[in-house]
Amino acid sequence: MQFHNAGPALFGVAPYVPGLMRYIQKYNIQLNLGSRLMAVDGPNHTATFAKAGADGTVTETQVKFDMLHVVPPQKPLAVVAKSPLADASGFVEVDPTTLRHTRFANVFSLGDACSTPNSKTAAAARKQAPLVAEHLLAAIDGRALVYAYDGYGSCPLTVEHGKVILAEFGYGGKLLPSFPLDSTVPRRLNWWLKASFLPWMYWNAMLKGREWLALPRHKNG
Repeated sequence: MQFHNAGPALFGVAPYVPGLMRYIQKYNIQLNLGSRLMAVDGPNHTATFAKAGADGTVTETQVKFDMLHVVPPQKPLAVVAKSPLADASGFVEVDPTTLRHTRFANVFSLGDACSTPNSKTAAAARKQAPLVAEHLLAAIDGRALVYAYDGYGSCPLTVEHGKVILAEFGYGGKLLPSFPLDSTVPRRLNWWLKASFLPWMYWNAMLKGREWLALPRHKNG
């Protein structure tokens, strides 16, 4: 089994890497960092990866596979990237704290479309949506924007059947666990949250605007 990651680390938030590395070793997975998928030849079951050396030289390698699971790189929609709302990267240019556009005061953005430097996860949108709603109402009334988004995102990382590492973090890689437990440790509780509670919360709370657990945080508290 091989794991190829175009980035320089197994996971972008360092405290979670040791726990994940233990499973890389447990399952005898060949870890390939800085390895970017370039092409897939489906009929011949061959994937081509490119990796840059220390001197900048790029080497391409072809790998045979029985099964290939591919996660595409995140990029903005063309309709956004080509609009006046976008920044240089193509995402809607917002203040990372208030989620208000930096040039158009009547525009707010959240989720996968906005330029905030956080992980684009459902958990992030869950935290951003109530804040944007409050700030939209404040902008309409001419009031100050008093809430702050801290970059919260969450990645439930399934490491084995029945156990999940619930990675929760904000801007700068700051750990933001929801429970008074070491969030870098795989737990059965996290498996239950991912398999049972989070789907229920998504359908019955988030989509109905009844997310009482995601109230926006005041800038001063």
